[in-house]
Amino acid sequence: MDIGKTKERPLSFLLVGPWDPHCGEYTFLAPPLGVWRLAGMLQSGGVEAEVFDPNCCGANVEEAFELTLRSRPWDVIGISTTGMTLRYDLALSHQARRAVPGAILIAGGMEATFKPERIFELGPPFDLVGLGEGEKALLEIARRLRQGGDLAGIPGTALRTGTGEVARFQQAAMTREELSEAIAATPYEQMPYERYWERLEQAYGVGALPFKAEREARLAEVRSVRLITLNYCPMGCSFCSSTNFLHEAQGGIARVARLSAAECLEMLQRVVATHPKVRTVFFQDDIFVFTKDQRLLPLCTQIVAAKERGELPRELQFISTNRIDAMNAQRLTAMRRAGFRVLGFGIENFSASVLKEFNKRQIHRHIDPMLSLALRLGITPFLDLILTSPRSTLLDLTQNVSQAMHWIAAGCEVGIYPYVIPFSGASIARDPELQAHTIHETRTIPGTALSWRQATKILPADPQTRDAILEIEARFEAAQRRVAGQIPHIPSRTRAILWLEAAHEVLTDAGETPPSPTQLLAPASPREATRAQVPRHRRDDRRDRHRLREH
Repeated sequence: MDIGKTKERPLSFLLVGPWDPHCGEYTFLAPPLGVWRLAGMLQSGGVEAEVFDPNCCGANVEEAFELTLRSRPWDVIGISTTGMTLRYDLALSHQARRAVPGAILIAGGMEATFKPERIFELGPPFDLVGLGEGEKALLEIARRLRQGGDLAGIPGTALRTGTGEVARFQQAAMTREELSEAIAATPYEQMPYERYWERLEQAYGVGALPFKAEREARLAEVRSVRLITLNYCPMGCSFCSSTNFLHEAQGGIARVARLSAAECLEMLQRVVATHPKVRTVFFQDDIFVFTKDQRLLPLCTQIVAAKERGELPRELQFISTNRIDAMNAQRLTAMRRAGFRVLGFGIENFSASVLKEFNKRQIHRHIDPMLSLALRLGITPFLDLILTSPRSTLLDLTQNVSQAMHWIAAGCEVGIYPYVIPFSGASIARDPELQAHTIHETRTIPGTALSWRQATKILPADPQTRDAILEIEARFEAAQRRVAGQIPHIPSRTRAILWLEAAHEVLTDAGETPPSPTQLLAPASPREATRAQVPRHRRDDRRDRHRLREH
């Protein structure tokens, strides 16, 4: 791949975030943080890098993208891909190739890392596919472009050979120091958070809420800024793809790297300085607190001290996702004092046998005491639940539904998903015993005749449980369509109640005896349905478990 002579003008890179036309179905509306981090690293290396976010550019995305593509000469265009948005990401890549045929076109992200063959097959075509973290690879691409070198063999990339094979060039994950440098380079001052907040406030009807307390609560949800402090979660949950993301790119086990407490505080101060209207900082790490964590307590102490000195607003709040078996009274108390108001917990399921299937059995005994303690301290737990697993039974499903009702009534928020989604790279998606229970659907790239069969769900092997969850899903979707016409936005609590109502009906018909969801219905009234929503922070990131790796 000969890219010619050294460029006399500054190199220009256009980085494109994943495109979710349903905007909020697969992602919570926010700037694509990984893409912006890449842009910051490129800018620190002397490259003129811009970000195009198709989720916040107006109604006509293709038109806005075309204007951006033709706004200046682009040397490199990078398209970020995820499993749930792949068809739309690839549609933008075909548009980019048509509009700027001379640019180097690169795909990256979660789906590209695990299945570069599919990306090359469906692409326009791509010159390269990025594997894993994109910072070092993109900087090396820029260096070779300046020197007129060849782009073959760059660590962290894959290319298609003359014989049609895909050659992969592995790279080691970033060290702690390299990760710290990359996070510090994230150009928060360029990220248009205020534009996102305005869109969300309009969508949620914040100004129409009748009481100031309701408006303030909703603004605390909407005016949030995201911060990553960790490279990946090493816990190895069987349904998770992001836990294997860096391993796949490196060809071996990657070391965990994350910011220190002092570095976290420095980033918080910077976020507040660049976006002074922020109400909440969402730590977007897949896991913020480890069982043997040495960072949390010093960080909470430093946050409290910074608020007392006026370096952080006293009302600044935080959200994080955590292992529930990493919680204890000392940690929860410190987090509450520092301003953590919502803690996400990947409970996944209340059945011990299903948790064992998910490689999470060790958390089972911690669920009840830690959720109870968090609620007593005034912290809202947000629970991610998967109603069924490939080997679950109707009894497991009934137990899961009953416990979900109990904890919602107690004050938890719950995000419910009916079954396991087989994301590329997840160990459960590679289990040959589950292929017979994996459902595939045809996906077509808009604007093209290209399509492929994508695994979209793994249903329970037990026929009765399988029939039940499919009927629950059908009734939920019908109920959601009815509610959607009554309120401007369906909060997570309302969605969870709709799931549980549907599950109660189906399980009762099947002879099971789950508790009635009647006690949960009051919060679903039109007024309460517009209450502040806990951001669906695990929605693709859950959908890509984890987080969107926007490279």
